[in-house]
Amino acid sequence: MDNSRRARERAEAVLSGPPDRPVKGSAVGIIAAETQARGEKTARLKQLRLERDAAEPPAPVKVKKPAAKAKTATKAKAAPKAAKPAARAKKPVA
Repeated sequence: MDNSRRARERAEAVLSGPPDRPVKGSAVGIIAAETQARGEKTARLKQLRLERDAAEPPAPVKVKKPAAKAKTATKAKAAPKAAKPAARAKKPVA
């Protein structure tokens, strides 16, 4: 009788789920809440950025002209590559 009780307890421990198992579908609710919180934070930060930009106009940007490049002597052209010798024509065998 003692063996059957132990076997039953082991089977229940293996087959039963964890005791703090979350409710099915709760992950969807968590993801939705995080998405909504992220959207609200983004909207708040965007509003703050727009207010900051409206309060102080952007500083004028000076455009620098690129420095003139010094002229360099043109490199001597390399000699053309030597052509491959023509293939020998085979003489017909008589």
